[in-house]
Amino acid sequence: MTVIIITEKPDASRRIAEALAENKSLKVYTDENKVTYYEFERNGKKHIVACAVGHLFNLAPVERGWSYPVFSYTWKPSYEVNKDSVFSKKYLDVLSKLVPKASEFIIATDYDTEGEVIGFNILKFLANRNDAKRLKFSTLTKDELVESYEKILPHMDFGQLEAGLTRHELDWLWGINLTRALTLALKNYQGKGFSILSTGRVQGPTLAMLLERELEIRKFKPKPFWELELHVKIDDREAVATYEKGRIWKKEDADNILKDCKGKDAKVKD
Repeated sequence: MTVIIITEKPDASRRIAEALAENKSLKVYTDENKVTYYEFERNGKKHIVACAVGHLFNLAPVERGWSYPVFSYTWKPSYEVNKDSVFSKKYLDVLSKLVPKASEFIIATDYDTEGEVIGFNILKFLANRNDAKRLKFSTLTKDELVESYEKILPHMDFGQLEAGLTRHELDWLWGINLTRALTLALKNYQGKGFSILSTGRVQGPTLAMLLERELEIRKFKPKPFWELELHVKIDDREAVATYEKGRIWKKEDADNILKDCKGKDAKVKD
């Protein structure tokens, strides 16, 4: 029987394999693209530990174009959706070769909504499964990893999975529809040319806050003010005292306060 343990990052693969190999012969394999995976025996079963690099699958529209609203989407390999994710292809290729060898699956991604989505999509699209055993850990220390393996959960955390999938789908629907609407509005306004004006659940509000702050800065009109300082010597040491009320907004008031203070004795109080 072959068990495949799916992790979220290369370093997690290494540390989980080293922790669970029980000081026995840990085999390390590196493919032609320098993607490393591990193999060891435990409890009479062959275990393979292989990793993702974050999300190996992302949402994409079913049809290309710029019309909206868009409500149809599908999951595709990340390297097909985003050119910045081309590096993930080699990790997906390794998992695609290893997964058919397995009869049992363990998800060992981060125990959160994103980790659950990462593991589930690998199961779904590479193994045609919708559940697996689950390692639950918060650190990558040997003791905690061994305990997590000995107390392995029989199922994935479907609450976290549904939350993660929902977040991805809502973010995608929000982003693609508003991006298309804004881009087409900009195109109609410009009359010629084509510039993409993107937005999203986080990007839009963040840019709005930056705009508000920028407008405040541009509208700001500096007002003159005066400050009074008193330079005194105390035991042959110079001290500087400032006016207790801070800035003075009228020169006339500053002149009057200065006039009242001139020639007077200064008292130092605790």
